Amino acid sequence: MLAGRVRAALDGSAQVVLVAGEPGVGKTRLVEEVARQAADLGVRTCWGRAADDEGSPPYWLFRQVLRALHLHGPADLAPEVAGGAEQRFRVFEAVTDLLTAAAEPAGLLVVLDDLQWADPASLRLLAHLARATTTARLAVVATYRDTETGGREPLRQVLATLAPSVTRLRLVGLTEPEVGTLLAGVTGRPVPADTTAALSRRTQGNPFFVCELARVLTGETGTELPDGVRDAVRGRLDRLREPARRVVAAAAVLGSTVDPAALAAATGHELAEVLAALDEAVAAGILTREWRFGHDLVRETARLEASTVDRLRLHERLAEHLTGRPDVADRVAEVAFHRLESLPVGDAAEAARWAERAAGQAMAQLAWEEAASLYGRAGSVAADPADRCRLLLGEARAQVRAYDMVGSRRSLRAAAELARAAGDPVSLGEAALVLEGITDFDWDTNGYALYQEALTALPEADSPLRARLLAQQAVNDSWRSFAEAESRSAEALAMAERLGDRTAVLAALRARQIARSGPDGTTDRLALGDRMLAAGDRGADDDARLWGHLWRFDALAQLGDIDRAEAELGSIGAVADRLRSPLARWHALRCRAAIALARGRFAEALTLGDQADELPQHTGPDGARAPSHGFRTMVHGYLGTVDDRMAEVAESVSTAVLPLRGVSAMLLLAADRRDAARRVYRTMPPPAEVPGFMLLPTLAGTALLAAEFDDRATAAEVHRLLAPFADRFVCGGAGVIAILGSVRTPLGVAAAAVGRLDDAVRLLREAAERNEAAGMPPFAATAR
Repeated sequence: MLAGRVRAALDGSAQVVLVAGEPGVGKTRLVEEVARQAADLGVRTCWGRAADDEGSPPYWLFRQVLRALHLHGPADLAPEVAGGAEQRFRVFEAVTDLLTAAAEPAGLLVVLDDLQWADPASLRLLAHLARATTTARLAVVATYRDTETGGREPLRQVLATLAPSVTRLRLVGLTEPEVGTLLAGVTGRPVPADTTAALSRRTQGNPFFVCELARVLTGETGTELPDGVRDAVRGRLDRLREPARRVVAAAAVLGSTVDPAALAAATGHELAEVLAALDEAVAAGILTREWRFGHDLVRETARLEASTVDRLRLHERLAEHLTGRPDVADRVAEVAFHRLESLPVGDAAEAARWAERAAGQAMAQLAWEEAASLYGRAGSVAADPADRCRLLLGEARAQVRAYDMVGSRRSLRAAAELARAAGDPVSLGEAALVLEGITDFDWDTNGYALYQEALTALPEADSPLRARLLAQQAVNDSWRSFAEAESRSAEALAMAERLGDRTAVLAALRARQIARSGPDGTTDRLALGDRMLAAGDRGADDDARLWGHLWRFDALAQLGDIDRAEAELGSIGAVADRLRSPLARWHALRCRAAIALARGRFAEALTLGDQADELPQHTGPDGARAPSHGFRTMVHGYLGTVDDRMAEVAESVSTAVLPLRGVSAMLLLAADRRDAARRVYRTMPPPAEVPGFMLLPTLAGTALLAAEFDDRATAAEVHRLLAPFADRFVCGGAGVIAILGSVRTPLGVAAAAVGRLDDAVRLLREAAERNEAAGMPPFAATAR
């Protein structure tokens, strides 16, 4: 089957195959045979092998693969490069492009061995490669021990992610007749049936166990079997002289690949003695000629030959040796690993220091899962509370990048407690800002209280930290009180500008934009978009450029200048392409979909809506799912094709999200569920409780519903609230999902509902004219 998948890849259908089984069952041997067959067809094969507990750097599997192909990976794999989610996405795409290109014209087989020990960054990159590659002449075969996935959460998560897009092959033990055939081949003679049966029973047909025990049998008389494979391996170790056994045991403690100079430093032996011992181990079949352990089980057994104290001391001495090497900057992860493994015998402060340094490198390499783990381990051994607080904050930042929101909230609470106990307002403020710019409703209440606490504890003097805290509190205020958001965002921006701190200014601009996202702030938001664009150009910052264009799009749409809003799409798409961020792509799609609906291109709107709805399911920005699904249902509402499932979702959303109840009621009406729509309508919040950026769509929907249910009092109130914004168009003030035509349409409907028919006719005629002039024919037709 595996060979067939490789042949399918040669026909242009990229393949990813997972080969699972217990240690020694023959996974690697199977892949080696398939690689030999592939080589006969002219296919290149390259290997990446993960190693257990060696402090290997992030992306280690793919570093080996690229090196074997003589390819230069993206610079982002270097420890000095920093970035966010979009940067890691670019790294993944770059590696995918390199491997896809390398597969032409003859094909490429990439083998990733021992996936159970792979670093999380390599696992995430494998998952991306499996999803992103479908038509290349590329086959990726990954082996892993399925008996060792229980405590390895990153592997379990990636295996679940890969489930629909890969082929799985699980190897099982040999049958008893097959065991007899293998024993005869190894020993050179037929093996008695009772011996075969006993060995088959004890080994469960594991080929490695069978071979190891068979080799022991060749040196013995009779048919008595040792207690297990460990005895078989020990039998081979016993052939070594005592000095060589000690060196091999030390090598097994320190890693699967042997560095003779490092091993000499760790054991205290002369290099010549170590080399002699390694040659003896090679001759005994314990090590390969490349000074690797021939099998993991050999290493695991040899490692047990060293006492606990000896193992800890070996890690400590190796860490000291690596620290003194001129290439120590490239070995930070290794030093950190050995320092941590030396505890409690080793120096805890040194272990924490090196683990923090390795975590920083992992963050710069976008390997957030490793960084979080390293920060966590460093914090667990740090003695000083201030150090623990700093390390917890580092762990929380890494967890946020890795989308581990549960873990980040836990780390933040612990860091805040330490900062509070130490009377450290700066660390308290930094804890509050870890989730800056991220919508997390589970943290919202705690975060709001923490912003207030940190601001109270900080000196009242201007500072970048204070400006950012004010800005973040203003963002939170936008869901509660726009008046408070208005004053705090203005204060934050003024302070950031006085300080001239770019990070604080960008944070304050974001806060100001959300504070002015009501219909009375449309022109202000257009100016804020221009400012954000200018800041992005000055700093060569595509993130800032993207937000600048998006804010302009939203403002122009609400002003009814649909042509200029549509003109922003090219710039938004270009920046999103450069960022290669899933969230940036989602923003580009939702803007294009909104314009397609406005223009009456319903099929295109649905296609773009489908793409926007599917994107977050594969790439992570959960906040994009609800609006994308709502947009698609809204289009079906205009087409009269809302089905029962859509209606049920609309009804459930009305319970979960208070401000969306008006939209849900309208969709229920479109599905001919009038009674359900009336029930939802009766529970709608008053306009004063609706965030400003949702005010116009909410009022427009309420006007139509009030008319539908003959609610004259509500229609009169809606008319009063909408009248000041008659020149606006109905859409949100931040993150436009749909542009629903001139405000004069719902204003006219409200006027008609209260009996002001002349006003209604005038307003609806004006709405039709404005929608027509804006190039929105469906909404001109609706007004008529």
